[in-house]
Amino acid sequence: MATKRPRQAWHLSGTDFTQPRLYARQDWRFLLFFQFLRISPSYALALDCEREQELAERLGSADRARKVWRTRCDMGDVFTVLFKDWWQARGLSLFGIHTAKPRVVGIRRLRPNEDADERRKRVGAAYRRFVEGRYREQGNPDSVLISVPLGMKPALMVRQLKQLLAAVQAEHPPELPVAAYALEENKLREARLLACLRLIYKRSARPDEELWRAAARAKISETHVVDPLAKKKDAKSAEARRMLTIMASRLSRDALMIAENAAAGKFPSMEVVAHAQPFDFPTLGQRLKVMSAWEKKRKKELAQSAAPKVEAEH
Repeated sequence: MATKRPRQAWHLSGTDFTQPRLYARQDWRFLLFFQFLRISPSYALALDCEREQELAERLGSADRARKVWRTRCDMGDVFTVLFKDWWQARGLSLFGIHTAKPRVVGIRRLRPNEDADERRKRVGAAYRRFVEGRYREQGNPDSVLISVPLGMKPALMVRQLKQLLAAVQAEHPPELPVAAYALEENKLREARLLACLRLIYKRSARPDEELWRAAARAKISETHVVDPLAKKKDAKSAEARRMLTIMASRLSRDALMIAENAAAGKFPSMEVVAHAQPFDFPTLGQRLKVMSAWEKKRKKELAQSAAPKVEAEH
């Protein structure tokens, strides 16, 4: 049986998604949003600018600069911080809902032998306490009052609850709370987003390398597999090299759009971005190299500080 790897100090845990009067759902896309900001040409440009006007002049669009500058001010410098630290300091507040986390609760139990007048009095008091307390703390979420007869069989109870909730939400779709930044709901999958990141990292590490070699290193295809060190004139791999070049070219364009949308606070999205900045792979490679070295050093420090102390032998 494989042993479970211990959680490292820089890994998020479930508790990192909830604070008093603040919560967010757990979603793998938060980390990828952070990673795509690191490869965005517009975001790097914004970090190098001191004012929004300077960014507008360099981007050639005041509207584009306004969106990117807002993201830059909110998200900060993603090159000098680990994701967990960034999430705790900025991410949760930006992507989270600033209320107590909603929960299903019972307001009051109705007993069959209660006096009718006394029941109305106590139910009214319990309802007021709930509305003025927990309900308000949760940001007044769209809710429904339901009567659950406790003598029912659990399976039947659950089935009827599901049917009732489905009917209520179909008739009146719930009004959901809105965070400062919201993830886009679309068909972009984790595997494709990760392939985009791997390809851009490989191209940045070797800017002068042929595209198919970068694609081979990034392993963007399970069908077309080529040794990245293979000779260019190898006839056996000619078709695979051609297909990898085509696939890498498309994937690079997708990566650019995703990164440039992220710079404007929209993720994940491949919407065409006007005034998008092209990848400058040599410059990006140097920036990522410095960042990676710092990140490796920081993780080593955290690992050492978290390691159990061994008492010296006397």
